[in-house]
Amino acid sequence: MLHVTEADVRNLLPFSKAIELAREAYLRLANGKAVNPDRVWLTVPNGASMFFMPAYVSGQRTVSVKIVRLNPRNSTVSLPTVMSDILVYDSQSGVLLAEFPGESLTAIRTAASSAVATDVLARRHAECLGLLGTGRQAEAHVPAIRLVRDVSRVVVYSQDKGRREAFAREISRNHKVEALAASSPEQVVKESDLIVTATTSHTPLFQGELVQNGSHLNAIGAAESNAREVDTTLVKRSILIVDSREQAISTYGDIIVPIREKAIEATHIRAELGELLAEKLSISRGPEDITLFKSGGLAVLDAMAADHILSQISGKTL
Repeated sequence: MLHVTEADVRNLLPFSKAIELAREAYLRLANGKAVNPDRVWLTVPNGASMFFMPAYVSGQRTVSVKIVRLNPRNSTVSLPTVMSDILVYDSQSGVLLAEFPGESLTAIRTAASSAVATDVLARRHAECLGLLGTGRQAEAHVPAIRLVRDVSRVVVYSQDKGRREAFAREISRNHKVEALAASSPEQVVKESDLIVTATTSHTPLFQGELVQNGSHLNAIGAAESNAREVDTTLVKRSILIVDSREQAISTYGDIIVPIREKAIEATHIRAELGELLAEKLSISRGPEDITLFKSGGLAVLDAMAADHILSQISGKTL
C-alpha cells in the first residue's frame, strides 16, 4: 500500500489542475458517469461525529472512501477539530492501493470547487475577495479564486485579532496582493463582492441584508444539519446553487433551517453546479442579483483528485 504524504498532494495537485478536475467531476456526476452515494453519519455520544464518503468515477480503476472526523471540543486539548483520511482501492479486486491524509487534498479540492462555481456564477469584474475564516480552507481559496477572477484585494476576518493580522500579512506576501485584516465580519461583507465563508460556526456570521447587490458567495463551512454560516435573509435574497440537492436538504443547516422556518421551499435551490456545467439547467443573473453556492463537499471530488495523484506517482493512468 502506498502512503501518500501531504507534500505529495501539494506538489502533484496544483490549483489549475484541481479546478480542471473539479469541473470534470461535477460534469461526470451530472451526466450519470460517476457514483456518489449519500454520506453515512455516525455520532458517538459525547464524542466525535464521523462521516464516510465513497465515490467511483466511471472508467477509473480506483474507488475512494473519505473518512472525516469532527469534534469542536478538540481545540481545548490542542487537537484538530476536523480530521480526514482518504483510502483508495482497486475498483476490480478491492485491494487497498493507497492512503491519503485529507487536509491538503480537502483544502485544494474545496477551493477548486468554489473556483468553478465562482467562474460560472460571479460577475466578470468582481475584484475584492472577502474571507471569513483563517484556516487552510480560507488560505487555499486565494490562489484558486484568483485563477478565475482578477482579484486585486483580499479582506479577511476571524475572531483572533493576532491570527487575522498574521494571515493578511501571509496572503499579501505569498500571493502579491493587497490584503487587509478587517475589524468585523460586517466590514468584510460590505467591502467584498466575492465572499468565502470557511468556518466551523454554528450560527450565522453576519446579517444577510448587509451583502452588496451583485455579490457572489461560496459557503463551504458548517456542513452539519444544526450549523450554518449564513442567515435566512441571505438565502432568500440569493440565487441558490448547491453541489448536491439531496445532500443540501438533508445535511446543510444553511438550507435546512430556512426550510424548517418555512421561509423557503426546497425548490428555492435553482440548480446543482453540475447541472449548470452540463447545460441541463440554466440561470440568468442580473447585475444586482446575489448568487450563493452552498457546498459541503462531494466524494467524487476526492475520487478525481486522488486518482490523478496516484497516476502521477505511478507514472501511468490508473
